[in-house]
Amino acid sequence: MSHKVKVLAYAKDDYREIRSYVKRKFGDKVWMTVEAEFKKMFQQIADMPVAGFVPEEIEALGLVHYRQRLVGQTRVIYQIKGEEIFVHMFVDTNRDFASVLYDRLMRK
Repeated sequence: MSHKVKVLAYAKDDYREIRSYVKRKFGDKVWMTVEAEFKKMFQQIADMPVAGFVPEEIEALGLVHYRQRLVGQTRVIYQIKGEEIFVHMFVDTNRDFASVLYDRLMRK
């Protein structure tokens, strides 16, 4: 059974930033490869959403319906709600995730 994956507005902004950075730094050809990896990951979470692991920063908050998958050096944070998957964030692994999470929560 495949779940429906929805990318939320803030996550779309994150994704656009990643796309711009990769294209600017490495070119269109590299972006095409990276984009294919993201598409593969979206299909994987649609098919097996619980295969991702709960990030410890989120688990510390008691939120167990959130998972993480990696695409290269990008953490993809998503929430499982019934038959739907909501992608909340794309975060570079070099960034302090707790700070990014706090900033995102305060922006809403």
